[in-house]
Amino acid sequence: MVRIAEQRNVIPDTNSVEQPAPSDRANGPGQLREALTRNFPYVLFDVPPDSDGDITVRKIGAHAIAHMRTSSWTAEATVGHADALGFGETIKLVWLLNGVMTYEDQERAIAINPGELFVTRSSSDYFLNMSDGYEGLALTFDAGAHPAWLNLVERGEKELVLKPSSAAAASAAGMLALMRQPHNDSTSELVLHSLFELATGSVNHGIADPPSEQIAPSLFRARWLIRQNIADLDYTPARLAHDLGLSRRSLYNRFADCGITPAAFVRMVRLEQAKREIESDPRGRTGLTTVALRNGFPDSSSLSHAIKANYGVTPKALRNARAERSWRG
Repeated sequence: MVRIAEQRNVIPDTNSVEQPAPSDRANGPGQLREALTRNFPYVLFDVPPDSDGDITVRKIGAHAIAHMRTSSWTAEATVGHADALGFGETIKLVWLLNGVMTYEDQERAIAINPGELFVTRSSSDYFLNMSDGYEGLALTFDAGAHPAWLNLVERGEKELVLKPSSAAAASAAGMLALMRQPHNDSTSELVLHSLFELATGSVNHGIADPPSEQIAPSLFRARWLIRQNIADLDYTPARLAHDLGLSRRSLYNRFADCGITPAAFVRMVRLEQAKREIESDPRGRTGLTTVALRNGFPDSSSLSHAIKANYGVTPKALRNARAERSWRG
């Protein structure tokens, strides 16, 4: 079961002061991915078909607060995608309330744990992985509404993690209280600004805490390299190791730390991309053989078997489910 707000853009029109509390519900398989995409359109989400969750979004002025309780999912964001959709100057502040969120870019990977806060630009290249039992608050805002906030995160260069503190806990409680209000009044945006300043006060004073846990940043570049060579059937772990500047043994050791083999990771990236293409084409304009070949599968049969084995449904069922959701609006 997924609960979402009626909204098309994360950064809303600020002309109206009073807005209804979010109360719309969407039920059925696949709705978590639809809800995430709807509220964060500049991010590509990969969500298991049986995943569920609860997402509530509140719009206040030039800002949006999302409260999310979900099962596991992964996501990818790129500078180009965010800029193309008009999110180049937006920033996200995330309070992690439960579960673990893993952030990974070209330089590092970070595990964000309960009680910590994470600040990043929407216009960045990164991957996210949410554990089961994830719960978080995400404040998305246009930095133009408060130019000083833009200095917190340099474009594509700096993400910040703040350790648990009384200020973080108080600001999270305040954000949840704001979301429970039936409508916005003239003070709502002032309160939100104060809560943001409370949460990020240590950053403003130049004493941001280091990430609580650093993870070897191997998967981001590996995923990027696989995608660059995704149609090449001969792009093997040996070639991946060469492109990463690692020996074969080092490559396997790196991936062993992540609980996956290099070959399985290559296949996973191919399959994720093929699945996204199928889901984004509910009318089946592109043949399955074409999708298979351009994602490194030798034929449509091997792709069909892989999708069925990993997601429990056929490619046709994926398309039919997406077409049915589109038809229902």
